[in-house]
Amino acid sequence: MMERRLAGALVQTIWLRDRRGGPWLPPAHLKHTPVTFEGNTGAKVAGHWFAAEKPRGAVVLAHPDKRYAKHWFVKEGYVELLLAEGYDVLTFDFTGYGESRGPATYYHEDLLAAARFADHWAGGFPVHVVGVSMGAFAAANASPRLDFVRSMVLEAPYPSFNAWYSKGASYHAMQLFDSLFPATGRSIKADKNFAKAAPQRILVAYSPKDEVTPPDLSRQVAGANPKARTLEVDAPHLGFLQDPAYKRALLETLAA
Repeated sequence: MMERRLAGALVQTIWLRDRRGGPWLPPAHLKHTPVTFEGNTGAKVAGHWFAAEKPRGAVVLAHPDKRYAKHWFVKEGYVELLLAEGYDVLTFDFTGYGESRGPATYYHEDLLAAARFADHWAGGFPVHVVGVSMGAFAAANASPRLDFVRSMVLEAPYPSFNAWYSKGASYHAMQLFDSLFPATGRSIKADKNFAKAAPQRILVAYSPKDEVTPPDLSRQVAGANPKARTLEVDAPHLGFLQDPAYKRALLETLAA
């Protein structure tokens, strides 16, 4: 517990300053229910539940490192797309973003809590997870414990912060972080955790145009698990839904 407190304080102080924004409300035609649930280390996680007219499943959306947080998926069209396909949708703010309050370190535990919440609200329908960039990293780290999740889609994941930084002061800071907080460091090694991913259908998408997450890093994550199908996307970072091939692959993964 002491490691969790110290690691959380360090992350919030050094890496996760000024991430809050909004709140932004969905447009009136997207009916939603505000929800809260407990996330990592007792955090109060805020979310929106969008109910499909005739649901056939529920999709948990894990946001990238953007101040829009859960609203990013509304802005980019994910929520409307999934509702139109008959999926309930849960969006949520990672702690340190939006309306969520609490420690901002163990995002994979926030994601796990969101998936469990969706499983409870889904009324017996299958639960799926879609993570984007930072959200994909969190989902990959949570994946060994997502045995109740039917499918998982990861956009531009990376294996670790060490690999993502690759060099410079941040890289050396992460090496020091791992040596000071070994249990925390192991919990956020996405490639090693993803090797034990529980969902049976997995899609990992990457793009050679990605200027933020090099495609080799996403391929490294995908290569850790033989169940993972990969897709090369013709779009920039955080723009994968613009690619019709990716949109088809996303929906096929959920519906298979």
